[in-house]
Amino acid sequence: MTTQTASQRQQTYRMLESARDELLSAIDGLTPEQMVVSVLDDWSVKDLLAHVAVWEEQLLPDFRRVNEGHTPAFAAFRSEYIDRWNEMLMPLRRGFPLDQAIHEFHYCRSATLIALDQIPDELFTYGFVPTTCTISAQHDREHAAHIRQWREKEGI
Repeated sequence: MTTQTASQRQQTYRMLESARDELLSAIDGLTPEQMVVSVLDDWSVKDLLAHVAVWEEQLLPDFRRVNEGHTPAFAAFRSEYIDRWNEMLMPLRRGFPLDQAIHEFHYCRSATLIALDQIPDELFTYGFVPTTCTISAQHDREHAAHIRQWREKEGI
């Protein structure tokens, strides 16, 4: 392990933590009732948290694949698939109670960090791992912005 590769791992972890903190800050102080009203089209904060969790959950096997020297399944993913994936994955989770959605949101991030801990430092320098982590961070920030906009509009 070089200092540079260890530093890139640390930068990735800091990026994920910063983005997650932004999302957590966006929901801070919301009541359970506020967490289940529509904030983005017909999606509630609860739905957005479940949505973020399910995408991280889908990546967990790919982190194992990368660690084992295999090709990640999401290497073939294209952005035009996003709506179809959401249409398939979200109906399975939108019925979760709020406490379960929150639990899975936190659990999937913990599982992601555990999976990343198993990956060699050199895989944080380029390719699937840093790209996927950057997308995950952007995903957190995107939905944090949606929630902040809703809160501002509603005066919450």
